[in-house]
Amino acid sequence: MASALPRIAKADPTSWLAVGGGFGLQRDGATDTMDRAGTLNATFGVGTSPNARVVVGGVVRSVTYFSLGTDLGLAARITSGGFSRGDWGLAFDAGVAARLWKDGDHGRTPLQAVLTLGMPWGPQLAVGAQFLSLAGNTGTAGGFVALEIDFLRLTVMRKGSTDAYWFNPSPAGGREQ
Repeated sequence: MASALPRIAKADPTSWLAVGGGFGLQRDGATDTMDRAGTLNATFGVGTSPNARVVVGGVVRSVTYFSLGTDLGLAARITSGGFSRGDWGLAFDAGVAARLWKDGDHGRTPLQAVLTLGMPWGPQLAVGAQFLSLAGNTGTAGGFVALEIDFLRLTVMRKGSTDAYWFNPSPAGGREQ
């Protein structure tokens, strides 16, 4: 009989939703020059419990290089617990991007790595690099730097040092007892 009673389950995942902009460089394999462009970045994803010391998940990242085109990437993400709880911390993304612009002169499917420094209240600094090309066509070399704001790290995920100034009554993952 006792096994039929419902139990309290805590399965809150970590979530990320960031938007920002910055500056990027991409090597044009046809002319062997570096193209410069402003960028618009957007990232969203989910991961394991935000209460863990290390959070593992996945993200989809879009990076638009104005005057060049848009990369759409899929990556695995590993973060510190502080990052995922909206406090100080780091995130590292490793994956692949699809690049369907400029006749493939900048590569088609580059590997992409992004290191993100997260700060309290949701701002973050992302530094990304693209290299190689899984399609075997023109090699890829480039990167970007962007200032972003993660709206979920600012609101739903936030707990920790910022609670003293703006209390989050119901953070994802609950409160430590």
